Amino acid sequence: MKTKHSIYLACALVIAIAQTSTLSHASTAAPASTLQNATPDNDAARSLTGSWQVSFAGRKGERQATMQLRQDDNKLSGSFEGGRGGAPLTGSLSGNHVSFTVKMPRRKVEFTGTVEGDKMTGSTKEGGSWTATRQ
Repeated sequence: MKTKHSIYLACALVIAIAQTSTLSHASTAAPASTLQNATPDNDAARSLTGSWQVSFAGRKGERQATMQLRQDDNKLSGSFEGGRGGAPLTGSLSGNHVSFTVKMPRRKVEFTGTVEGDKMTGSTKEGGSWTATRQ
């Protein structure tokens, strides 16, 4: 009888150690939801400050411009230099969603889109598409 009892105790001890080991590993690993949420935060934490080459659909077809951005927390400011000269811009960044307005002499153009690394893509309020690549 002592042998049977010893085997039961040994098995119970092995099971208890295995459960403790599993629990301690689970408590040190980051939950899957935290890991999934970490990616957008990492992209958002990266500053958009710098020079960007922009292609967008204008009234007279595809246009090119250079955008100089400055980021202060979630606020954007800077300039937009195209074929017709320069114009100031203001905007914001929320997660990976970007929006900015370029105030041209006769009108303003509103851009919205997303940031993925060194590239932005989106559309204007008028419905044209745009892309920007960090220089």
